Amino acid sequence: MMKEGLFRNLGLKLFSLCLAFALWLVVAGEQREDHTLKVPLKLTHLPERMVLVNDPGDVVTVKLRGPKSLVGGLPPDEVNLNLELSRLVEGENLVGVRVEEIQVPRGVEVLQASPKVVRLVLESMADREVRVAARVEGTPAAGHYFRRVSARPDRVRVVGPKSEVRRVTRVYTATISIEGRSRDFAVWTTLEPVGKSVKVDGADSVQVSVEIGGGGRRQSS
Repeated sequence: MMKEGLFRNLGLKLFSLCLAFALWLVVAGEQREDHTLKVPLKLTHLPERMVLVNDPGDVVTVKLRGPKSLVGGLPPDEVNLNLELSRLVEGENLVGVRVEEIQVPRGVEVLQASPKVVRLVLESMADREVRVAARVEGTPAAGHYFRRVSARPDRVRVVGPKSEVRRVTRVYTATISIEGRSRDFAVWTTLEPVGKSVKVDGADSVQVSVEIGGGGRRQSS
């Protein structure tokens, strides 16, 4: 039974084997050439609770050598930089881009990489609770005045690099117009971005209540 399976479609199997061998001979005998490829710098395994705070660049330029049919159309995602990120610490890290650790398809040789060292500055994550400050603009209807504004929730938690989180004292809402208003009102509105690296943890919108005085109502002191 095993022998029958082995020899079934023997002619087709031999043809496929010969074809593969012929293709190998073509590639092996093909003229080799150098090719430069820009490979995206992917930093997907940073230490937990650490964030990158500098810009190390988007790509690494890799010089390859191999058969023209291979290196000429080689997509960047088939080149793996394989950077060693397990030993990164808080602060400045200089990570070497070693030619021997760059993974490429068989038959392709890595000649050099630029830059040879990638600078990564890491900072630990932090969080804190800060006040929500509502923004208003405009002029109420004649005989009325803006009394006060409040937000609910009135505090939110922000998360990001500890040095930036330390500088955040409040988060602002999008600006709310009180133009022509003659009575109290409430609206849901979004929070303004805190910064490039600092984010609001949780809800990205709050309810803002605006009180308008005047129109026969007694002004509060």
